[in-house]
Order: sequence, then C-alpha cells, then structure tokens
Amino acid sequence: MSATIHFYIRSERPHSDNSAQVYMLFTITRKLKAKISLHKRIPIRKEFAKLKPEEIAKYEPSLRNDMFCWDSQRERATSHSPNSARINQFLDGEIKRANDLILKYQLIGKPLTVEVFKKLFCKEAGNFSFSEYFLDEFNNQSDRWAEETLRSYKAVVTKIQKFRPSLTLNDIDHRFLLEYENHMLKPVLKGGCGNCDKTVANNMKILKTLTLIAIKKGDLLKDNYAFTDYRISDTSQELTTRDYLEPEEIAQLEKLLNDYVPITKDIKNLSVEEWKEREDNGIITPGEFQTLRRFLFSCYTGLRFRDMLLIDPSKHIFSKNIDNTETGTKSSRYYIELKMNKTQNTVVVPLIDKALKLIDLQIKGTLFSLISNQKVNEHLKSIEKKSGINKHLTFHVSRHSFATICFLYGIPLQVAQKLLGHKNRKFTEIYTHLSSHKLFLEMDKFNVGMNGLNKQPGNDPREQEAKLIELLPFLKNMNTEKMEQLKGIMKLLGS
Repeated sequence: MSATIHFYIRSERPHSDNSAQVYMLFTITRKLKAKISLHKRIPIRKEFAKLKPEEIAKYEPSLRNDMFCWDSQRERATSHSPNSARINQFLDGEIKRANDLILKYQLIGKPLTVEVFKKLFCKEAGNFSFSEYFLDEFNNQSDRWAEETLRSYKAVVTKIQKFRPSLTLNDIDHRFLLEYENHMLKPVLKGGCGNCDKTVANNMKILKTLTLIAIKKGDLLKDNYAFTDYRISDTSQELTTRDYLEPEEIAQLEKLLNDYVPITKDIKNLSVEEWKEREDNGIITPGEFQTLRRFLFSCYTGLRFRDMLLIDPSKHIFSKNIDNTETGTKSSRYYIELKMNKTQNTVVVPLIDKALKLIDLQIKGTLFSLISNQKVNEHLKSIEKKSGINKHLTFHVSRHSFATICFLYGIPLQVAQKLLGHKNRKFTEIYTHLSSHKLFLEMDKFNVGMNGLNKQPGNDPREQEAKLIELLPFLKNMNTEKMEQLKGIMKLLGS
C-alpha cells in the first residue's frame, strides 16, 4: 500500500502569539502514521487576533482552521500571511523530500515503515542551523522562560555560533561536545574563551537543555542525542562561612541601619566637611541606607534581589489569623505570597517582626524603588567597611544567610525548601553545612553525654532542669495552697 503525505496545522493548540504550528502527516494505514513538526508557524488572521488561545481552541476544527492564514484544501499558507511565499516554498521542498524517500523504497522493493521514514526524514530536518533554530525559538516563545534564563540561553547560542558558525542540530555529537569544551577552557591568548570549570559546566548544561527541546519538538532524533555518554563535570561547591552571615553579623548590620541619621536638608547643599563628618562617624549614606534595608529584608525573608523589586503590598502581602496551639492564643500575621522571577514558583513567606519594621504596608506601588545591580554592589562594598564585617556582601549572601539561620534555629528542611521556593530538595540541602554556632550547639550535646558517663543518674543539674520543665504544665494548674506545700518540700530537699 502506497504512503501519503499531508500538511496540517495544530489549530487546537495555538501558541501564546496565536500562531499555529505546521505538521506533516505521513500515513501508510489508519494505524500506521507519523506526525512530524516542521518548525514553521502560521499566523492568525487579523480579525481574530484579539482572541485568546484558549478561546480559539473551543471552536470546531473547520471554523478554527479558517481563523488562520491557512488553506486546508491546498494545505498551504494563504496570502494573508506575510511570509506565505517563503513558507509555501519550504513546504514544496519538504513534500518533494518525503516523496523521494517513498519512491526510493518502492524502487528497491523494501517496505517503508513509519519508524524508518521518520528516522530518515527527521535526520534531514536536523540540518536546521543551530543558531537560527534556537534564536527563532526564543523569539517565538520568549514568554516560556524567565528573563534571566532566556538571557543565559541566548548567550550560549551566540557563543556556539562564534565557535562553529555552520553548526546544525545533527552536528552536535560527542566529538563536538569535547571540541567545544576544549575551546571554552583554552586561554584567550590561544584563541579560546579562557572559561573556568564552573562556566564550562553551566554552558554544557544549557546546551543539553537546548538539544532536549529540539528532540521534544521532533526536530532532532533521540538517536542523535549527544549527551548519552557525555558527563558534565560537577562544579557545585560546599558553602563556606564566608558565603553567609552569622546572627551576630546580621546584628552588626542592624546596628548600622539603626544608627543612620537622615539628612534634613537638600542633599546637594551638604558640604564636603559635613559628608566627611558623617563618614568619620561611620554613618551610611541615604543610598546605602536603602540598599541595607533591602539586604536585611532579604536576610529575613530569603527573597532574591529581583523578587523584592516585584513586591506590591496590595498584591503580594496579606494577613492571616493564626492559632497558636502551644499558647492557646490567636494573632494576625502578615505574609508575602509571590511568584518568583527565576523559577516561576510561588512562595509563601511569613514576615517576622524585624522584616515588618523595614517596610511600609500602606505604600502605593512596589515596596522597594528600582535600583540597579551596579549601584547596589557599590553600596554593599561601602557597607562592608562601615560595618566591620570581613565578608564580601552580595544578595546571594543575604539569601544564603536566611537559609543557614533557618537550619541553625531548627526549621525543618522541608519547611526551608518551601520558604526558598526550591522544587528539588537537593538545592536546599546545600545550606545544611554546619555554621560555627550549630557546631558548638550540637557538640554541647556530646559534651553533656560524655560528662555524664561517671555520674549517678539524676545528679546532673541539666537533667534536673529538664525534668522540672516537664512539670511546668502541671504546676500551672496548681492552686495557691498546694503550691506553698510544694515549695516547702523543695526547701527540705534542697537542704
């Protein structure tokens, strides 16, 4: 039975820009068929441009197809499409390529199965230019990724384009991965990039993700996946004490903030002598005050710098009545509920007292005014000197500090994971490196145990204190007469 080739659009699944993907349907029998994405899109007609993708999907297929610049009878783009001539020329070439494959197998008398056709046809499709393929993908689906992620992806594509301008999807094999890796590690003076191991690993992770995207879209065969036998180096490093602040170091920053003296006159009229006097007294500038306020807020909430710029009290800060089962009291508590810029995960972070003191819940618009990363880093460098903290302060340090102190004060790992917005527990576990405080607190348990080896049971003051604490709920319910009797007994025991 001879095979047939048809083109159609996925009008039931329009993209965010309301364009529809073009597919090829290769059919041998009703059950033996293959659907192959051709990586081309058909735009929606102008009169339907205001419809939302989910609204378009509700229409009947015949009506839905007519909404696009597509002729279902001719299986070609209509003149309403600005790129109709180029798209139709491409489709003509694809159907010729497909028919040539069918004819070839007819002439040699071999059966052409769906698997064989897809493998041979897609192998040719993998000849898309690597850079053109992904830059087009980024432009068409820019809302799919966070801004920072998209910037990283584009940087890697541009970097690979400079290294191998003619690279196609099918050219990405094990040999290419090794060559690209060596190119990144090679010193700049020798024509390489001079990258460190961590940068190389990050580049390879992104390239791996990109190839998986092409495979998922059907534009690269799984058999051509180059990372099966390639291992990306693990460059993750354990955090050190210089990557986070201990509680007393945060207290130093709090003192610096509390010692701030506002400038009561126009800042432009402040004399050099007045500036010098403030500097000599270790008083931070107005700009440093705003940066330190942000930094401490991040220490109290674990939010990233970019996430804090998104906070609008009217949209992201809420209050909730909380029942405290231990004290039997109720209280109204504030919390932030925010979709994180980097991961698009929603986090819920209860606000502690110190965090609430730093913000104005009545402010209109965003909680923190816009400030550049460059200016923030300048301020933090000056704050380092004025605070006397011998650590390089960044907003990564503030987030790490929050996570580490969560661990220090006994917040369970699962709770910390939710607060930080991590999907995977392994990202939270990196913060369970032991801070110096935690080391001493845990070793105290060891110390008590060792000291108690040669003691008689019940003589350890700490053990007696622990038992007394256990009795407190019972003592609470005693009347005055019984309490006086108990005091008398304790005096006798004490003597």
